[in-house]
Amino acid sequence: MTIRIQSLGWFSVVRDGEVVCTSEWQSKKARELLKLLVARRGRPAPRPCLMETLWPGEEPTRVANRLSVALSTIRNVLDPGRRSPPNRFVRADSDSVAISLDALEVDLERFLAAAADGLRLLRRGEIDRGLPIIEGATAAYTGSFLEENPYDDWAIPAREEARAAYVAGARALATHAASGTQPDGAAPYFLRILELDPYDEQAGLGLVAALAGAGRHGDANRHYLTYRCAMADLGVQPAAFPGGRRGGLIAALG
Repeated sequence: MTIRIQSLGWFSVVRDGEVVCTSEWQSKKARELLKLLVARRGRPAPRPCLMETLWPGEEPTRVANRLSVALSTIRNVLDPGRRSPPNRFVRADSDSVAISLDALEVDLERFLAAAADGLRLLRRGEIDRGLPIIEGATAAYTGSFLEENPYDDWAIPAREEARAAYVAGARALATHAASGTQPDGAAPYFLRILELDPYDEQAGLGLVAALAGAGRHGDANRHYLTYRCAMADLGVQPAAFPGGRRGGLIAALG
């Protein structure tokens, strides 16, 4: 049996190639518990911590059984036929609970491993091997980690780690494209970075330079104005137009 967990973008569980319907969960808390465990990335989560997160402010003695029920629900969803030992996918003892990353396919783990592998190869100068890996990794980044849980503090560390890995990969691809014969090939990568962080100065200037280098001066001027506005929001002095090509900017900026 193959279990895949999709956590980049919208959360879902795929069991033997079929997406598990939301109605099959029967418990929103069980679904949230699995998300919590995915965010822990295989590290054991203390039971008191899980109970306080899922049932804040309630007496631990009152919710201990609820946690056990939620854990049982997760196991039923992942292995409804009970074909595997109970601890195969989710390990639990009297103190803590954790998912088994050696038994589950988690997209977050695959993405982070591929991004790190590709960047390591680039640093070693193995461009032909590293670039395809990074391209595959960035393509697999289908959204922020657990987008449906934007306000949950427990999701932030994994979300930020995934976002940083994606930005590093996109920046590497942009840098490689900009050094080639078609510099505007870097533009899509810089745009993706700016979609995540409109205030990324390196990406803003890189986008302008790539467009100007390809002769797309109108687009370059427009994005330079956007960059200046972003820097003004931060109270940062903007850099000069890359390469000194201001085009019609003097008139536009007054």
